[in-house]
Amino acid sequence: MYESWFGFREKPFSLTPDPKFLYLSPKHAEAIAHLEFGRRERGGFILVTGEVGTGKTTLARHFLAKLGPDTRTAVVLYPALTAAELLSGILQDLHVTPGGDSLKALVDALHGFLLESRAAGRDVVLLIDEAQDLTPEVLEQVRLLSNLETDTEKLIQIILIGQSELRALLARHDLRQLAQRVTARYHLTALDLANTAEYVRHRLNVAGGEGKVTFTSTALRLVHGRSGGVPRLVNLVCDRALLAGYVQGSRTITAEMVERASQEVLAEKGRGPLRWRHGLIGSALSLVLLLVLFALSPRSARAPADGGPRPAPSPGPTPTQPAPAPAPSARLDGFLRSAARDASFQQALARLERVWVGRPLNRTTLRTHLEQLRALDLPAVLEMFHPTRRDTCFLALLGLDERSARIGAGDDEPETVPLSQLEALWTRDAVLAWPEEQALRSDTARQTAWARGVLTAVGYADGDFRAALRRFQDDAHLVSDGLLGPRTRMALFARAGAAHPRLTGLAAEGGSK
Repeated sequence: MYESWFGFREKPFSLTPDPKFLYLSPKHAEAIAHLEFGRRERGGFILVTGEVGTGKTTLARHFLAKLGPDTRTAVVLYPALTAAELLSGILQDLHVTPGGDSLKALVDALHGFLLESRAAGRDVVLLIDEAQDLTPEVLEQVRLLSNLETDTEKLIQIILIGQSELRALLARHDLRQLAQRVTARYHLTALDLANTAEYVRHRLNVAGGEGKVTFTSTALRLVHGRSGGVPRLVNLVCDRALLAGYVQGSRTITAEMVERASQEVLAEKGRGPLRWRHGLIGSALSLVLLLVLFALSPRSARAPADGGPRPAPSPGPTPTQPAPAPAPSARLDGFLRSAARDASFQQALARLERVWVGRPLNRTTLRTHLEQLRALDLPAVLEMFHPTRRDTCFLALLGLDERSARIGAGDDEPETVPLSQLEALWTRDAVLAWPEEQALRSDTARQTAWARGVLTAVGYADGDFRAALRRFQDDAHLVSDGLLGPRTRMALFARAGAAHPRLTGLAAEGGSK
């Protein structure tokens, strides 16, 4: 309903577990690392649990989407099945026709397929979602599937994903054999305040809403408070808050809108079911009445005042489709497996120094995300991890476009890799190098005068310098404390308009040599 007015390509807070909307918080990135580690070990079960709505299914789909063409997958989404029904569904996913309907015939067909797959160099992964709904009897049958093995490795990798009750289920004495075979396990919890805010911004940006709608910092705090940081509840509240913004003709989502939205979509303590239902019905009737009045009003009367909802623009020419993302880079994967931590950092930093052509640079570290780096538009050093190693390493981010990144890894020539591959293995820590005059660095009065000039130039003119600075910091996804720290000065430098190396420019030029 509100997508075209805000300029979204699609709804940013849909409840559908779409992998492209996955926000890799530190917790989700760690869960992915456990999945990757367990799959490569090929030893036993992988277990991922979490409370309702924490993003387990989206995480699972993201993981499955990353598997290569040499991996066959079977996915069980509704596991309230008998052992025979479960095996039949697995064989159906793997396109295997059994020789009969008995349990033995089903297991024999699966075993034959697994042996053929291993001989052909193909992996087989079975993922069971909502596994807390499996009965102990069916879980025992799943355990027996893990006995299908060669002398050196398992023939099938089994991933169990479920709610917290799954951990209690596996703690039962009669399921101890299965519990002992879990080689990698992770429990997802709700997002904290900072990651809730990043989650909201991430989904808005993925849906095409960058710069088109803003949640105030107070609104984001309230989103976290009302949802408890549970992604599904965050989606419910934010979707209804966007609807409120649309109805009120505002592209700024306020705390009042979030509060009203949370009252309408969350069954809070002390509110009976009848009152909650009446709230929903009242909101729905109000919305229907608004739409009816809009439809009956003369077309000439529909032109809103500045800032109000506007009709969707008439379709123009079909936009040029973006270039397809490059294939995942084997070179990057190999680098992340073996690069020495300290040496890789020095190599990445040296690349940035070459990009800046020897200008003296400040180093500023950020816990950040790609959209913030895109807004800063400055080359950066990214800290990377790989599931097969304990420590991290570094590479240089030299360019960005919508679907790919230009990177420099070690001393190799720069290469273009998919954003999805880069994001999946990035710790979210970055080091940005940028020039600042020594005199400006140590002179508070000059800093303030310079910052005031930049703020005015980029549209933050305000008689109250601290208020203007806080608005800029909020829009730049920085802590809005009104202080001119190095991160704020770096963000102001990036927006000042002076000629300097930019991620977009370096991407267009093919990186640095």
